Amino acid sequence: MSADPFPVENRAALPADAFAALAAAVATHHSVEHALDGHLGMTPPVPPADMVTQDEYSHDVLFPHPGGRWLVYDCT
Repeated sequence: MSADPFPVENRAALPADAFAALAAAVATHHSVEHALDGHLGMTPPVPPADMVTQDEYSHDVLFPHPGGRWLVYDCT
């Protein structure tokens, strides 16, 4: 059984083609573990740059992305 697609929001107002490519790249990231595995498996590896604690249950994990963009995973 496969998981539902991970919700990805285009908060940077990227052009549709650029956003589609980015959304496809993270489509398999159904957890922080998947995000870490995906980014650390890149060549070169891309470790998270920071984690921001929102409250006792929620965290934002920030990854730099090529082209001066950032991917932010909102984790609860």
